[in-house]
Amino acid sequence: MINFNRETCENPMFGKTLWYNPNLEFCFNKEIVEYDMQQASLSVSRRFHLLDDTLLDELERMPKDLRTKKVGLIQRDDKVFSDNMINGLLQTRKEFIEVNHLTDDDIITLHSDALMFIKKKPIFDTINGVPFVHKHTWSAYIRYGKIEMFYADGTIDYKGIPKAMLQQHTMGLNLHILKIFEMIENYDEDLIPYIRKFQKKYLLNQLPDYYYIPFGFAGGAFKAENLKLLAYLAKIVIREVK
Repeated sequence: MINFNRETCENPMFGKTLWYNPNLEFCFNKEIVEYDMQQASLSVSRRFHLLDDTLLDELERMPKDLRTKKVGLIQRDDKVFSDNMINGLLQTRKEFIEVNHLTDDDIITLHSDALMFIKKKPIFDTINGVPFVHKHTWSAYIRYGKIEMFYADGTIDYKGIPKAMLQQHTMGLNLHILKIFEMIENYDEDLIPYIRKFQKKYLLNQLPDYYYIPFGFAGGAFKAENLKLLAYLAKIVIREVK
């Protein structure tokens, strides 16, 4: 039985399929992990008996992409099932948070069937028969608007930015952001001089053209959009070196 009602949640993070922690926009030198519900649509449907066992067995035998498409079509055509699926996902996610005693200080972002949070102790990873799988571990995080950047071992995993758009920045702002992550993580004393020198070159148009492509936007004023990002990164740097 699903007893979850996202409309009446006291804490807003429990009632939203996508939630960003407004008080945790960046952090460094932490153990940041991602846990995803394993085969979320199947696991939740079995737990709450949302579909009959024969159909669930059929779905389980399908390749992931076909299963996702099939469940999506069922949700499109059956509003009751769709609402129950969303409520089942959110209830199970809420129970994962409560069982593991995660707080607003730990949780970075929530997706419908996934959580990114700062891990401080061992995790209980099965909630009423629904398994959660550890997918990633990172050491630092920055959110810029709806773009999330997770850093580990010299690479950044981006969320909330189209892959095609991200490819345009591979040799541009991505390298700048990557260097900031690395310097903060390593307590590099040259961080402030680096930021100052980079931003001076940027303003004087002394960098290659690909540094001036608007970051994360399909459109936008040439260079102007990126000044907001550079100012935000500078603010983070100042906060971290104090």
